[in-house]
Amino acid sequence: MKKIHLLYTSDMHGFWINRLDDAEHSLLNTASALKQLKKQYESMGEEVLLIDLGDFIQGADFSTYLNQINDNGLVLAEAMNHIGYDYQVIGNHEFNYGLPYLNSILTNLNAVILSNNILSSEAEETYFGRPYEIKEIAGVKIGIVGTTTHYIPNWEIPVHYQGLLFKDAFETTKSIVEEIRPLVDIVIVAYHGGFERDLSTGEPLEALTGENQGYQMLAEIDGIDCLITGHQHRLINERFNHSVAIQPGYAGRAIGHIMFEVEEQQLVSMLSELIDANHYPQDKDLLQKIEPEITNANEWLNKSLGIAPLMISSHDIFMARVQGTPFVEMINQIQLKVTGADFSATTLINEHYKKFTGTITQQTLLHAYPYHNLIAIVRVTGEELYDIMTFNLKYVTLNHSGKLVVNPDYIHPKPKHYNWDMYTGLRAIVNMHLPEQDRVIALIDERTNEPIDPTKYYTLAISQYRAVGGGDYHWFNESKIIEMTDKDIASLIPEALDKFTEEEWTEINTNYSHIKWI
Repeated sequence: MKKIHLLYTSDMHGFWINRLDDAEHSLLNTASALKQLKKQYESMGEEVLLIDLGDFIQGADFSTYLNQINDNGLVLAEAMNHIGYDYQVIGNHEFNYGLPYLNSILTNLNAVILSNNILSSEAEETYFGRPYEIKEIAGVKIGIVGTTTHYIPNWEIPVHYQGLLFKDAFETTKSIVEEIRPLVDIVIVAYHGGFERDLSTGEPLEALTGENQGYQMLAEIDGIDCLITGHQHRLINERFNHSVAIQPGYAGRAIGHIMFEVEEQQLVSMLSELIDANHYPQDKDLLQKIEPEITNANEWLNKSLGIAPLMISSHDIFMARVQGTPFVEMINQIQLKVTGADFSATTLINEHYKKFTGTITQQTLLHAYPYHNLIAIVRVTGEELYDIMTFNLKYVTLNHSGKLVVNPDYIHPKPKHYNWDMYTGLRAIVNMHLPEQDRVIALIDERTNEPIDPTKYYTLAISQYRAVGGGDYHWFNESKIIEMTDKDIASLIPEALDKFTEEEWTEINTNYSHIKWI
């Protein structure tokens, strides 16, 4: 009996200093776990494969430092090489900083890059690495297919993927699995994407846009033994018929592990689990390898940016979202000042807004606003504004007691709080007791106190993510974008700390609520 172990990570997002909500642990723990597990299995005469599913260059404040200050992300390739990955898949966030930065990192990886559906638009050939590999280990032939959600153009600004063509992940994977299945003993599909349906019931978990196609792959492609997934940041370890379906969360908290038992070229059994990386110490050797970048990044992150005299209107993040909060009002006011748009909208990303008051460091800022988002000015009609607000309000519902709560669809299976937009300059009067399409009683232009004219055009300042339709806001797309700022939102906030007057801060702390719930 031959035993082959697959260890894999996904969505690590560059958390090499610490995790966003866990200051005691980082990817250094994950690296140590991978090395120790590999050593353990190999000491028993068993084979080991290491795969990363992508989203490894963007996300953490350390990643922001490498891109914006260091202007060099090669240390990320060094870290991945130290761990010893055999294969690398491309994630959607790999494109956030553009192709030149991405390619500078990928060309320095020792791992083989697997990408079956991202093509050069000119030659229509695989742009990154190769579509699949057949690897023979101890006489066992393993087919490994790499694929990425093809929904990237719905989030990313076009300049960041210029010259690329994203083919349907399901269709390309199906074609390759059908081709290689007769040639191998085991088929592994490594998919930077997740599950659009419940694996047990088949019920949809989200709008079936094509962003996630894991269920369809397992249901309609014969011959997949193991589907390793990511993208959704979920913890999954299930069986679908005879296949393993697994996903290890994000930031390296968990490691996916599948053990294949093979006898006479026949796959006899598969055992799968999620391993908690926090049970392992940090990899001190790797820490030394990624210096001086870690020390330099910490110095930059601890740098004071100025004073934010913001009031914390509520420590309950749900109440802050539905009633408004000065932190979000500040961002919206920045967006209005920079763009001159009629209205502005942004989202309250996480709990770290509560720390954005008093002396603000670079780390305080990047914890509260961790994304690299340019500001887009989009042109929409008043009628579209009504439709957009109606869609936005799907985030909330009334429970059995008539209390306003988050719609469970925005919590499970994956939290989607980032799809709730909070507006400035536009006041909504909302009655949640009415049918969904009738809940927006009125939209008021706060400059004139007049109702929005459905036939008139208005300009709206929003993030680049939302401007290209991110979050299934199909009213926004590239054709609606008038202009995009050169600076991202997180870079503009320090400037505002210095420039806002006492009167402007008072206004931000006073007039931050723009929905009237009736």
